[in-house]
Parts: sequence; structure tokens; C-alpha cells
Amino acid sequence: MMNKLKSLLVFIIVLFWGCATQTQQVQFSKSQSITQTQEVLSPALTDPKVKEVGFDIDDTVLFSSPAFERGFASGNPYGSDEFWAIVNSSDKEVSKIKQKTRKIIEEHLKRGHKVYFITARRDVEGEKLKEFLSRELGIPKQNIFFAPHGKTQLIKQLGIDAFYGDSDSDMRYAIEAGAMPIGILRNPKSSYKRSYNPGSFDEFIIPDSEE
Repeated sequence: MMNKLKSLLVFIIVLFWGCATQTQQVQFSKSQSITQTQEVLSPALTDPKVKEVGFDIDDTVLFSSPAFERGFASGNPYGSDEFWAIVNSSDKEVSKIKQKTRKIIEEHLKRGHKVYFITARRDVEGEKLKEFLSRELGIPKQNIFFAPHGKTQLIKQLGIDAFYGDSDSDMRYAIEAGAMPIGILRNPKSSYKRSYNPGSFDEFIIPDSEE
């Protein structure tokens, strides 16, 4: 009788230990799964050498086609002072901040990185664009630049380590300046279709960054 009780006790202990071990393995497996499916935001957020970053504005920070459409609808020639005055004054009313880009900017700021915006627009009524972006994204107005003749030199001068943009020219400027090029996908509704070949510079493309 005593031997039977001992055998039964051993069986219960082995059964309990096996269940406990299995539970631990399942929990570990779930933990692995969560880690593997975590959202990838940007390689610049995990590179310890990156301290200062730059962003193009149109189709990168902003879906701004509606502001440009206002400029074209005005009848003023593209590139004229009147055209840019309308575009730069319209963003706060009709342009939308791209949500994936917003998240990336917030993460850079959390890490204490210096963030710059550089646009190819002309600085006509540019203060209105600066005020809008500064208020919405917390970027100092003095960190927002207009560079209608190219961005390479400015990226170099500011010491930018990684530059985000949507266009081929943005990637080229980054590479010429020695910065990490990072691609943001254009919204399919963007009215600007030129200079857009994502991945053609072997840049990292931010997934799901169209809107």
C-alpha cells in the first residue's frame, strides 16, 4: 500500500512539473512573438551615432497637395512670389501632418536629438509655415529652413546625421552631404508625381508612411 502511495505521489509531482515547464515555454514563446512584431520606425532611432536629423517637408512631414492646389487655382505663375505666398499661408488650413512621420519626430525628440526641417519652397510668407509646424510638432522656428536651390550644403552645415525625404533629390542630397538617407512614402493622392523611385538609392524605406 505504501509503495502505491509513493508511486502516486511521484506521478503527481512529475505531472505538475511538466505542466509548469510547458507554461513557462509558452510564455517565453509569446514574449518572442511580441518582440518580433514590434513596429520598426527608423534605423536612425537605434543608431547611437545619430544625434541630429533633418526632414523634408512636402510629402514627408506634410501631405500638402491641397495647399499647392490653392496656389495653382489662384492663376499666379508657379514659382512666383504670389504663388508661394498662397501655398505657405494655406498649410495650417488644408495640409495634414503625416502620422508615421509625426511618430518618428516625437521619438527623435524623446531621445534628445536635434530636429530640423528643410524645404525646397521659397521663403515668401514663410513665417506662417514655420508657426504652423512649430506649434503642431514642437520644432523651434529657427530649425526650419527654406532651400530652393538645393539642400546638400545646408545638411552639411547643420551637421545632420540622417535625412528623411520622399523624392529622389532628397536621397541624393543626403548622400552628397554624408547623411543617412531614409525614405518616406508619398501619399497616393499626392499631386506631385516626379522624382519618385523609392529604394533606388538603397535607402531604408519607412513602411506604412504614406499617410
